[in-house]
Amino acid sequence: MDRSDSISRRVAVQRGFGAMATVVMFWGAGSKALAAGNKLPKPAVQYTDSGAQKGMDCDDCIQFVPGKTPKDMGTCKIVVGDINPHGHCLAFSPKPKA
Repeated sequence: MDRSDSISRRVAVQRGFGAMATVVMFWGAGSKALAAGNKLPKPAVQYTDSGAQKGMDCDDCIQFVPGKTPKDMGTCKIVVGDINPHGHCLAFSPKPKA
């Protein structure tokens, strides 16, 4: 087994756990709250202003709405408040590859 295979599996497992956490989070939040347009608080998704894993920052997430410039804070479609482009949370969902 070469090193690139083990790293790929590790990333796949981490993303899988992140996806499961997102599903559980939405299920626990209740469909009425989400249907009403309420966003989740940062502590509920364990948001942090700095991501620890390359390629899993908020600006790599499909839910991220960028600020006016790449350095400006953005927002999130599902999390309340200003969002650092280099932050991270449990609700991370990677943007589709082109």
